[in-house]
Amino acid sequence: MKFLLLRCLLLCTIVYSTAASACSAFLLKGKNHCVVGFNENWKTMPGMIVINKRDVQKRNISWENLTTDNSQYAKQWNSKYGSVTFNLLGYDFPCYGVNEKGLFLVELYLEETSKVKNPSQPDMFWAQWIQYQLDNYKSVKEVVDHLNKGPNINWWPNAAGSHFFLSDAAGNTATIALLDGKYKVLTDKDMPMPLLCNNQYKKDLAGVQKFDFLGGQEKFDFADQGKWEDRYNRAYYMLKNYVYDEKPVAYAWNILNSIHAGEWQTVIDLKNMKLSFRSDLKKEVKIIDIKKLDFSKNASVKFLDIHTESQGEVNKDFNVLTLNKNNEYVEKGFPIGYDNKEFGTSEMFNKLKGNIVKFFKNILPE
Repeated sequence: MKFLLLRCLLLCTIVYSTAASACSAFLLKGKNHCVVGFNENWKTMPGMIVINKRDVQKRNISWENLTTDNSQYAKQWNSKYGSVTFNLLGYDFPCYGVNEKGLFLVELYLEETSKVKNPSQPDMFWAQWIQYQLDNYKSVKEVVDHLNKGPNINWWPNAAGSHFFLSDAAGNTATIALLDGKYKVLTDKDMPMPLLCNNQYKKDLAGVQKFDFLGGQEKFDFADQGKWEDRYNRAYYMLKNYVYDEKPVAYAWNILNSIHAGEWQTVIDLKNMKLSFRSDLKKEVKIIDIKKLDFSKNASVKFLDIHTESQGEVNKDFNVLTLNKNNEYVEKGFPIGYDNKEFGTSEMFNKLKGNIVKFFKNILPE
């Protein structure tokens, strides 16, 4: 796809805006389990996992703010909740993440995306918009209820955009698409299966209903349905046929790997608040115990490279995120995320890097 939008199958198919090319996300839910899975399918990418604090004062940042001398900010807020996010573009610009209350949000590329413009609200770069939701809301309902009162999503220049997959600790799910100038929201009652890839939800749902395991006429042979475009059907089949075995996290990993292993892969147990992840460069699964993290105001913002050499539980391996270290990820991530070879050597990119230092100098140490 043209722009990198880290978006995947909740176990989302995600890439960064227009950054995600093809991804997959889902929720594996039952009486005793609530596990989200996400595959980021695009290409090998740099990135970091960030521990974001509560009680941090922030302001909206648009693409114009990033790339020009315009320093007018129309919206400010204090982060209510701490979160763990996966960031290609540096601090405050995640591809996806989960907050301490169990709200998960990821974006996946969607070609048909249009802009939603509320003249009374400021623009916010799409990646910061994800962080804004994790900072402010603890449930799917709260995000959906505040959509039209919140900032406008500001995409990459000339990019199509994305749709979003959300879940929370209570097992609620929703998808948010931007179509025909409006937010189009589907919630649990509209979603026979909490699963999203890179088509509009109802299009993929209609496609899978032709198979016999959902009452259709066409035989579904899991062994033969191995093409890239079959990943939604394969994931649906596996989600539908899960029989609780006290190992839902392992089953979620099996789904991700069976439909198409991603460059970034993430599974989150929302009941126990444990996050597991791996990358295409470091294939061993690592674990973050979210309950043990310090999100307090006096804590430092910390990071861990997505391709870390660490093994097992990696809580202790996070380091303080400095402006200089953040700039390293900005330097590597933005040209990949924008999917624009000339951008990395442009004056616009130099302006962006300088602005990012200015935006976060009161939050990140030098």
